[in-house]
Amino acid sequence: MLVIVLALACAACAPVVTKVNVPDIGKFDAVAVTDMRPATEKERKIFSLMITSKEYGIWRVGDTRLSPSPVKLLQYQIAKQFNEEIASPKVEVYHFVVYSNMKSQFRHGAAGAAIGGLAGALVGDAMVSREEMAKTSLVDEKAFDGMSTNEYQRGLYTQAEDPNKASVYIVYIDTAINGKRVFTRTIAPASPRKGAQDPLVSAVQLAIKNQLTNYAHIEGNDHS
Repeated sequence: MLVIVLALACAACAPVVTKVNVPDIGKFDAVAVTDMRPATEKERKIFSLMITSKEYGIWRVGDTRLSPSPVKLLQYQIAKQFNEEIASPKVEVYHFVVYSNMKSQFRHGAAGAAIGGLAGALVGDAMVSREEMAKTSLVDEKAFDGMSTNEYQRGLYTQAEDPNKASVYIVYIDTAINGKRVFTRTIAPASPRKGAQDPLVSAVQLAIKNQLTNYAHIEGNDHS
């Protein structure tokens, strides 16, 4: 059973690159973005493949999963949103990291595998709810930093956030635009939908959109 689960985990975590359709993205390089993130946030990391581990089923996605990268997509959206309001916004990115939490799905898959055969696979799949919710909230920087030793905790969610324990992406974005700093956390579905775009793309784009709503009336000399 453990072998089957590990194989499922490896397949699900494979670093397949998804290309995001962004027209004329090169035109937005005029927006200066200083990437101040820890180097680890750019790298993919699986915290554990052992089903008995509390870190099981959670991983850091890394930058290379999307093309253009998440920070490049942020730069593009900032340029679109502020190009008329601010000629040249100053942007610092302190954190932009994505975690995937498929703990419940993997464990249910293991239960189905234990039953065996097609029937077992169907039972395992039936255990995973397809009803997820997406939301964005502000982040306490000290609380975020406090999870640096046990980083997998940044990929956890509460019962209220995901009562059905479905697979999710959790996106953290911490930016300063012209001195105004905002730190948000977005939780979004990770289950693919027929005919829809890659759920990672949807999660990152939603996180960027909700992050930038906090800069609705920013001015060039704002240092609040």
